[in-house]
Amino acid sequence: MAQAQPRSNFLQTILIVALVYFTFQLVFPSNTSGAIDYDGKKIEKTAELESALRDANDRMMDISGQRVYQAYQRALDKDVAAKSLTAEAAEAKKIEGAILLADTQLKAGIARNDTGRVRAAYQTLLGYHTRLLNDEKWTKPYPVDDVSTDKRFGWREWSGAALYQRAVDEISQRGRTDLIWGFIPGGYAFIDFLVQLTGGDRNPGLSYALAALMLAIVVRLIVFPLAQRQLMFGRQMSQLTPLINDIKAKYKDPQDQQRKTMELYSEYGINPAQGCLPALVQLPLFLTVYQCMTLYQFEFQKGTFLWVNPQTAKALPPGFVAPNLGQLDPALIVIYGVFMMISTLLQPVTDPSTAKQQRLMGIVIAVFFTVTMFFGWFPVPGAFVLYWIFLLMLSTAQSLWAYRLPIPPLQRVNTAAGGVYPTGFGGKWAKRMQELMEQAEAQRNGQSATPGANAQKPKAKTVESVSTGEVKTGTPQKHKPKKRK
Repeated sequence: MAQAQPRSNFLQTILIVALVYFTFQLVFPSNTSGAIDYDGKKIEKTAELESALRDANDRMMDISGQRVYQAYQRALDKDVAAKSLTAEAAEAKKIEGAILLADTQLKAGIARNDTGRVRAAYQTLLGYHTRLLNDEKWTKPYPVDDVSTDKRFGWREWSGAALYQRAVDEISQRGRTDLIWGFIPGGYAFIDFLVQLTGGDRNPGLSYALAALMLAIVVRLIVFPLAQRQLMFGRQMSQLTPLINDIKAKYKDPQDQQRKTMELYSEYGINPAQGCLPALVQLPLFLTVYQCMTLYQFEFQKGTFLWVNPQTAKALPPGFVAPNLGQLDPALIVIYGVFMMISTLLQPVTDPSTAKQQRLMGIVIAVFFTVTMFFGWFPVPGAFVLYWIFLLMLSTAQSLWAYRLPIPPLQRVNTAAGGVYPTGFGGKWAKRMQELMEQAEAQRNGQSATPGANAQKPKAKTVESVSTGEVKTGTPQKHKPKKRK
């Protein structure tokens, strides 16, 4: 028997390509040199880029300012490499450029009532704030566009630390009233309810982590029926694996294999895409929880968890450990990635022929999510990563339990000829009577009595004697016609 070729997995291919692409972009950033377009002109020199950055600040052009700032950083690095600028002077100019860009993003967010732009200002300053928290360069004021006469703003200079805190306060205040998906209220209030239920500020070392655990339990209870259905569907599909392997061995043409496989699915009334539906339904819930945790992010800065605390963060190199659950903690991300790989390896194998593929895909997904969070492509607070770890543990426990439950055998719902078996009590009775008739016919023909199996051997003809009623089997003899006289 020819060995069945493993099926290509489109999702696995996409994830591998995405992981390679993001890793390549991280190691080899695009447009590392050369001029950029700004306001209809090509600019490349450091002085030109600095002037463009101030112009973007004056005009509140935050998106163009982001492009200019990236080019400005690269130009400063080239000046340091060419020894036309010292590393210390370049660092000071980068800090000033980051403050200009963050100020532009903050003002654009306030003017357009866009929390996303304000959050971009926070992300621009976060790395510097973590690294330079106690450095005098971070508390030194730098001039920005003078908006002291504008009632919405009212400033003309910023230090990095003060601008960072202003962005945090703005996001925190907006989080109390911002809507999830633009129309669902109460995201902040729901997380705050869980935190207060577990102690709140009275026990910050435990209450915020317990709130993340309670949130994971609530979410798992909501998705439990859908997840259970998905798991049991996977087990049903595994019962067809031997039949599908037989089809692959019998038919060498891929089109014939696909046609026969679809006929097999139709015979048993199985839709292969049915197992994807529960996962798609869970995706909006995942994004909703993420938005709720993001709205509450800066309240999570009051919470700690084991090593995630200000004392440990000060004792270790900057960025090695988060000082609170409102910031990204590298250790929690690594733990999440390890747990995800372990969960993949613990999953029972439904199809031995594709077991290696399934586990490889799980490991690729784990690495992909870990890398995207670790390098900030998917910014999340530490509390959300902790919630994700708890949710993954509950999900793995459900999977291991579901794969130990008994599962009924598959039943044919469509006949080979294209007809549909009746449903209901009458249909089951008719189907059972058909199986009994097939068994009786198989016994008369000397075959094994297998339910649902049609006789394959030719039927022997029977002749009934009219006088005696005796039934004789065999082929009737042919008689020659008598000749007429």
